[in-house]
Amino acid sequence: MTTKRKTAAAVLTVLLLCNLGFIWGNSLVSQSASHDLSVGVLAFLPGFIRDLFPNQDQLVHITRKLAHFTEFACLGGLSCGLLATVGKVKLHPFFHLWAGGFFVAAIDETIQIFTGRGSQLQDVWLDFAGFTTGLILVLAVRAIARRKSKGEAPPA
Repeated sequence: MTTKRKTAAAVLTVLLLCNLGFIWGNSLVSQSASHDLSVGVLAFLPGFIRDLFPNQDQLVHITRKLAHFTEFACLGGLSCGLLATVGKVKLHPFFHLWAGGFFVAAIDETIQIFTGRGSQLQDVWLDFAGFTTGLILVLAVRAIARRKSKGEAPPA
């Protein structure tokens, strides 16, 4: 493996661990603190979005679900990027990675049981859908980039 790939793998590993720490760290937060964080995020949304939802609790709920999806999409993208950096994306390791995403989501919801927030099976599936989306996006971008580089003429 080249120095450039080793550096990329190290950076992706650190980002992946930070993302995982962020996900599980949020699961360790109490229910009221988690709710307050979600309400705080609403301040960053444009006014027209807040106006679409006269019931703030509904907007908080949607925001929380989008946060779950997004943080797991990042985890899926980082995981797939790391896999692509350290080796060829083959079916067997890819499915191990994909299953790992499901287990991270299950662990995330299990942690919430111990913080009094409870666990929801629908959140496991939502997280896993986010993880899968991140994987697919990275695979698609990688495929497009590889096609583009193969279609270019070599320098003279």
